Amino acid sequence: MGRKRNRRGNYVYVCIAILMYLAAFGCAVPEKTAEPPPEILTAVPDAREDLGRAQQLLAQGNYRSSLRVNEGVLAGPAGSRQGDEALFNIALIFAHHGNPNRDYQKSIATFKKLAREYPYSFLADQGKIWMEVLEENIRLKRASSEALQENARLKEIIEQSKKVDVEIEEKKREEKR
Repeated sequence: MGRKRNRRGNYVYVCIAILMYLAAFGCAVPEKTAEPPPEILTAVPDAREDLGRAQQLLAQGNYRSSLRVNEGVLAGPAGSRQGDEALFNIALIFAHHGNPNRDYQKSIATFKKLAREYPYSFLADQGKIWMEVLEENIRLKRASSEALQENARLKEIIEQSKKVDVEIEEKKREEKR
């Protein structure tokens, strides 16, 4: 029926298995990993300090300066490493209730940029939540505004109806005389 394999056949299978292993994993051995340029390595601590300063400015209510510092971090050499935090802070500044120049649309656009450019950042998930909250807030404000307009229109109709009622009553009184 079947023949018993000899040792020579076993060696062939072992050699094939070793070759397959080396082919699969031998190519995956990384060469020297690329190190970031030294200016980025020194810029990261500076960016952290700038982000901390921006947080202090925001807490003091100095929104414009905080925005400028965050934009500087984003545009600087550490922007690729600290950009998610800077974008998140910028979006929060645009949405902050104390900011006289708040702009929910800019805040939503910045949160979308954060989610697009840094999809794996933990801040991207928080940004998505903020986006939904801000969009819902915009929808509710729009609905409230429409309701106020409708209310004003209905009050005007009621006033006109009252005038017409008064005129009708006056005509009835004149006819009785």
